[in-house]
Amino acid sequence: MTDYAEEQANEIEALQSIYPNEFEELGQSPWRFLVDVQPEASDDIDEDERCSVRLKFKLGDTYPDEVAQYSIASSENLEDSECEEMMQLLGEEAEASVGMVMIFTLVSAAQEFLNRQQDAVKKRRDDEEKAREEAERKKAEQPQFFGTPVTCEAFYKWKAKFEAETQGSQTSKADPAKKRPTGKELFERDASLSQSDMQLLEYDEDLAETQESSDVAASADVDVDESLFEDLEDLGFDADLDIT
Repeated sequence: MTDYAEEQANEIEALQSIYPNEFEELGQSPWRFLVDVQPEASDDIDEDERCSVRLKFKLGDTYPDEVAQYSIASSENLEDSECEEMMQLLGEEAEASVGMVMIFTLVSAAQEFLNRQQDAVKKRRDDEEKAREEAERKKAEQPQFFGTPVTCEAFYKWKAKFEAETQGSQTSKADPAKKRPTGKELFERDASLSQSDMQLLEYDEDLAETQESSDVAASADVDVDESLFEDLEDLGFDADLDIT
């Protein structure tokens, strides 16, 4: 015959050893106690975001041959729908564990559930952070594509500045002091200009001498037949005409 009292006492002793800070005894005959359940520690989760539950248990006279009674005494950062989902999960685990001590199994199942919920919270927070960064990036890029909005005030400021710059430009063009420099001023600024003119004159003189030499050479190469001019008197020309 099963000694339920002894088996329950042994399980309670084991639970107190496993959960020294989470286990709280409420009474005996029947055994009643609380177990605080939290997800595994994570540096990425702030304390105010961490979810947790406090489970309340009661062991019947024939436990573990009957399901232990359990409920959620309190919870942190869990929605009602999430608490209902956890209770359904614990019910399935309890039914599968009838005939065996089951408190450690139920607490472990609750912790795994909280781990999943905590991961979902972390993912949701990361997605929100990425969405915020993306929104800020797009907002920073908007001025590059849209420029400065045109308003009446901005237009009148631009118009006044443009007219002032235009009048200043016209005044500088009409200023006599801005007239073109004379040839003398150019020579004074750059002496190479006078040297280039002298080179041009020397080139013209050389070209003229070359042309004259060519003319003389051409005339010296011509052979004149004087017999063609012997009858000039018969033609009425002056005999003293120098035909050479």
